[in-house]
Amino acid sequence: MNIRFLLAFFLLLACESRESAPLIESPSGWEKQSSGVKTSLGGASFLSAQQGWISGNKGVVLHTTDGGGHWIPQQTGTDKLLVSIFFINAQQGWAVGDNETVIHTVDGGSHWVSKDIGVSKDIAKAGGVKSRKKDLTGLFFIDEQKGFITGTKGFLISTRDGGLHWETITLPFNETLTSVFFVSSLKGWVTGDGGAIFYTEDGGIHFVRQTTPMAKDLHRIFFVNDKIGFAVGGHGTILATKNSGQTWEAQKSGVPTFLLGVFFINEKVGFITGAGGTVLYTTDSGTTWTQQSSGTNEFLINVYFENKELGWIVGTKGTILHTNKGGTLQAISPH
Repeated sequence: MNIRFLLAFFLLLACESRESAPLIESPSGWEKQSSGVKTSLGGASFLSAQQGWISGNKGVVLHTTDGGGHWIPQQTGTDKLLVSIFFINAQQGWAVGDNETVIHTVDGGSHWVSKDIGVSKDIAKAGGVKSRKKDLTGLFFIDEQKGFITGTKGFLISTRDGGLHWETITLPFNETLTSVFFVSSLKGWVTGDGGAIFYTEDGGIHFVRQTTPMAKDLHRIFFVNDKIGFAVGGHGTILATKNSGQTWEAQKSGVPTFLLGVFFINEKVGFITGAGGTVLYTTDSGTTWTQQSSGTNEFLINVYFENKELGWIVGTKGTILHTNKGGTLQAISPH
């Protein structure tokens, strides 16, 4: 398996036992929030400026109802790495991670329940050779009933009944699928190693591979609408499309590091995070990317913005960064 896409991420777990390189302090528009944990954090799901959840290593799920003023740990019943978390509403949420770990809540995380997705059992019943369970890398729910999960070895499954049953989606791809994103009940994209991007316009019944200009591993994808999207990955890779992925073009990030998180507030304003405390932002749809001072050297794995000013970043060693100025020392001007 080509695991380069996650090397930067899961290498981080080893980093938790080492000291970071000395940090050269510089003014930053980002402030640290107290997570109360030292483990790597990588999953993030926010419903508003006040309410959000973060997931990470050792089964960690943190919840806030005051914009990160307090992060409260929730009991998940697992010690597995929870790579991705997704809340459909204030009650219904899912998290996935290593060894086909899937947990679900119907009460905002007060109680989490382990779910058997049944994939390994189905393989065994079909006469297949039972192999090691897949590590799950991403998930996305369109609504309470319809969702998707990605994983290693080309793993992609979907549910149409709220997780009661899961169906395997077979792609001509045996490397790691890294993230999934839908803009509607029909249109969605999946990223993977080697620059892979797959697209569906029938709700995941059929996926087709789109052409990308490079073969770098992609870690995450984000679409502003059904036309404009961005994908990020290894070696400072940023890909952008203005036509639903019919054509993807490389943008100049100006950094050589592994890029891990991407979020756009609108068609113009967006943020990208990555290794070594990297934070990039654009106000012109990625024509130019400017590096912000994050105040940390940690791997910054995920990013979310509620609006142009208010945002959060999560990363290794329990890092949670918060800004109310768009990551700059002065608020981004509205344009």
